[in-house]
Amino acid sequence: MTDRFAVLWTRAGGKPVKMGNVVATERECRVTYDQAFVRSGLPGFSLIAPPAKLGTNAIIHRATERFPLHPRLMVMIPPNTAGNLQRRVYAELLAKRPVPPAPGFDSEWEILMLAGRNGIGHLDVFPSDLDAQTWYDTMERRAHLLGGRSGVWRLLQDEIQQTGDMDEATARELAEVMGPTPTVGGMTSKILVAIPDHLEWDGTMALPGTSEIGRTRFTDVIVKIEQPGYEGVTALEALAYDIHEELGFQVPRRWRHSVEGLNVLAVERFDRTSKGLPITYEGLLTIFAGGSTRVTSTSDLELHEVAAWIRRLASLCAIDVNEALMEIFRRLAVALMTGNGDLHLENLGLLGGFDGARMAPVFDPAPMRAWQRHNIQMAIPIDFNRDKPIYTQIARQGLAFGLTETAALGVLRWAHDATLNYRERVGAATGVPDGQKERLIRVVGRERELLQLAL
Repeated sequence: MTDRFAVLWTRAGGKPVKMGNVVATERECRVTYDQAFVRSGLPGFSLIAPPAKLGTNAIIHRATERFPLHPRLMVMIPPNTAGNLQRRVYAELLAKRPVPPAPGFDSEWEILMLAGRNGIGHLDVFPSDLDAQTWYDTMERRAHLLGGRSGVWRLLQDEIQQTGDMDEATARELAEVMGPTPTVGGMTSKILVAIPDHLEWDGTMALPGTSEIGRTRFTDVIVKIEQPGYEGVTALEALAYDIHEELGFQVPRRWRHSVEGLNVLAVERFDRTSKGLPITYEGLLTIFAGGSTRVTSTSDLELHEVAAWIRRLASLCAIDVNEALMEIFRRLAVALMTGNGDLHLENLGLLGGFDGARMAPVFDPAPMRAWQRHNIQMAIPIDFNRDKPIYTQIARQGLAFGLTETAALGVLRWAHDATLNYRERVGAATGVPDGQKERLIRVVGRERELLQLAL
């Protein structure tokens, strides 16, 4: 494999600055900070790679099949999943090149070079410093509405429903809609765009990073789009957000809308300041995977091990460990009572750099157990003993989170009592097929019965 070179930049300090260089070989990926960046005091490439401690020493990641690049870079590549529209778009554009990249790492790298800017968090990846400077210089001039509202949504509708093969013209139009910004993973299509910062949303969109058009202020969002097989997911996720907000959790603003036959949910990006500048964000999976080759997926650590790894982070960044652990356990309790079996390491993350890391707000709380293929009780496993009540065992996991077993049961009881009307609200939700409602109500009812055995 030919060695690959790229550069890292960031706008986290208010203006674009170069962070350092990336070299990827067949055996390893090396990230090196520039000396000037080390002196800047800005957040580093990863929480576990603080510039003040590393200086210009290389951050070395040994290449694996799952992570041929450092996990912090891999998360910036639109994942190769059926629901990722951006991945299909860029695959089509790469296939039309005179010499298309080979499948595997070559394609992954080229997609990173195409879609490595303005993603979740504060990192921007470019093929060269000249590319970086050109992109930042033209960033403000790219602020414009994404064509006619109906036209854009019709184009999205056709491709999300995958009515046929994508042609090059369509791929280029959709690439303009999404910009060079990597989407996030998941089972449903998501795009990162900007929308008018109003109480109501009519479907108008602009390129991500757009702060203002005319006198209208815009805000960056992630838009989740329902697709065949997941009808009702946006309504159920919106309900889950409401539940968490009512229970005192920090949640982002969101907007529901229906346009051109598509039901969508826009969720404000919490990794941006009020002025649109990036805030450092890193998911727990990439933090842990960056520190150990043992971690390659969201299920590689058991629940008590996640708590132990959170405690270790205290030696690397200024995080309130007890507060973070309590937050995670409370989120788990609510997930169990609302049918969200998808609370995994990619749906938990930290905001802020070395001096102020904290849990990111609740995001992606959709009760996916409404769909049989996603009916998993807990995405983060425990060493389950069939001879003991499951909730007794979950409560004992609370010991790793700084709780007594009694206190952990108290948190579970709190989540139970605070969501007593949840099943009725699911039944009253509009836009959700009866089958999904009935399955979710059954699942949640069963969890409550199992909790009673422990109480």
